[in-house]
Amino acid sequence: MRFLLACLAWLCALAAIPAQADDNRPLTITLTELDAGNIEARWKIPANVEAGFIPQLYAPDGCLAGEQTRQWSDELGHWKQQDWTCTDGLSGKDITIDYTVANPGLATIARLRLGGEPVQTLLLQPGEEVLHIPAPEEAGNSNTFAEFVKLGFEHIWEGIDHLLFVTGLIIIAGTWRRILVTITGFTVAHSITLALAALDLVQLNIRAVETVIALSIVFLAVEIARGKKDSLTWRRPVAVAVSFGLLHGFGFASVLREIGLPDEGLLTALFAFNIGIEIGQVIFAGVLFAAWQIARRLQPVAAQTAPLQKLAAYALGITASYWLFERLTSA
Repeated sequence: MRFLLACLAWLCALAAIPAQADDNRPLTITLTELDAGNIEARWKIPANVEAGFIPQLYAPDGCLAGEQTRQWSDELGHWKQQDWTCTDGLSGKDITIDYTVANPGLATIARLRLGGEPVQTLLLQPGEEVLHIPAPEEAGNSNTFAEFVKLGFEHIWEGIDHLLFVTGLIIIAGTWRRILVTITGFTVAHSITLALAALDLVQLNIRAVETVIALSIVFLAVEIARGKKDSLTWRRPVAVAVSFGLLHGFGFASVLREIGLPDEGLLTALFAFNIGIEIGQVIFAGVLFAAWQIARRLQPVAAQTAPLQKLAAYALGITASYWLFERLTSA
């Protein structure tokens, strides 16, 4: 249990670093060919990153960048726009992403609308700062499915608030069988709303969603601290997992709305992103449960469980309450 709490304390420490734990949205780049050889380059960093961190995009060799660069900010983030003249097109060329201040660890999502070609989606992992525009003969080498699986996996591990909610569910569920049922309910619920929101069939205010996500962790923390095993939460944790899972799905979808799903293979990319989330979630739940079982075998004294459980509840509750206050004041 001490090891489990050490892991929880580590998560809470990480959670306190970003003021808005689920705002790990990427740098988004859109390259649109207005007419032959004329490219509109537009890029954006998320609103929770300071405007000074927005990078400069350098047009590839053979392209001439316009003298003026437009820059502005809105509720979605901080933007730049520049016009390029590329007489030979962008195919097969490299675009340099230059973070002049510092790279804030953002992934990069690029959407290419070039001539009459299908819209392409390219993904770069944090730290990668050269965007290669594939030539036609290279197009078959890209693996969008694998990239979206990786993006989903990284999103759940960077979304500390989702992991803390899962932690609360594991503490309440207790046994491996109940954990499986509870996590499955959470998975089904957030998969439904993830699909609905990512496909623009249902829209909710993301700031309100993130506020309720923080509130869901506070709710679990209170239930753990009270420890009343006769409450609905303790008797049927899957009911809580499903109820709040529907809202967590909208949180997961926020990153996909920022990215934009590819026009071709839209459902495949959505499915891949969800698979990545589930892989990360199952690994996290398995490691946490294994640590808990090992700790119980090493220290099986039941009398020591209650105070440690309260300590876990306070760690969850204080962290989530900070998020709740921060998100309410910034909404």
